[in-house]
Amino acid sequence: MIRLYISEPTPAFSAGLILPLNTDQGRYLTSVMRKGAGDVVSIFNGRDGEWTAEISEAGKRLVTLKLIEQTRTQPTGQGPVLAVALIKRGPLEYIIEKATELGASRIQLLTTRRTQSDHVKLERLKIIAQEAAEQTERLDVPEIVAPIKLEAFLAAPGVEVIVFGDEDSTHEGDARQTQPLLEVLSTLTNRRAAILIGPEGGFDDHERQTLRGMENVYPVNLGPRILRADTAAISALTLYQAALGDWK
Repeated sequence: MIRLYISEPTPAFSAGLILPLNTDQGRYLTSVMRKGAGDVVSIFNGRDGEWTAEISEAGKRLVTLKLIEQTRTQPTGQGPVLAVALIKRGPLEYIIEKATELGASRIQLLTTRRTQSDHVKLERLKIIAQEAAEQTERLDVPEIVAPIKLEAFLAAPGVEVIVFGDEDSTHEGDARQTQPLLEVLSTLTNRRAAILIGPEGGFDDHERQTLRGMENVYPVNLGPRILRADTAAISALTLYQAALGDWK
């Protein structure tokens, strides 16, 4: 069944409610998917669970839905926060898509001293997240937050614990001083954690020492190989969901 995310402000979903679709979604239903009055779709808004809805009007200028019944309630838990330094457009878009699939609740974009780009098309990233949520049957869409400096992220409230992949710990050998990510995550039960991923080339020495000096920041080892930023983000989110999230 076709799933649509309703991003516009609406009254709380209830049986019989009539919702007008925005132009793009209306055109998608009628012109692309060839749906018409009487056809049924699934909708969600990130607050009121998932509902089946019938197309009540399918005009060229206006497409409306009539809500029928709720099929799933909205979950109460929150997924991990992913904080990621800006990288090239293709890998960054891939991170947004896969982070959505892996249940990230918020994706904070960052600039660091080695960030390769300071420009990002935020609206495009939001669309990528929305489409990924629609396809994977999520009942919400992660918040994509405009880039801020690493220092501002570290100073802001909102997460209890930050874990970051310390690429300089990769060559510690058998007597590793930095714990593997999975071991650290297993100790963070009931504490909301943010996963911090640096830019290609990693954090510089000053940033690394700042991170290692903070009480609520845990440097972690992501294994014996240097990982690309997109691989590191996906790997870390996978381990988070296995240790603390909705894969348990």
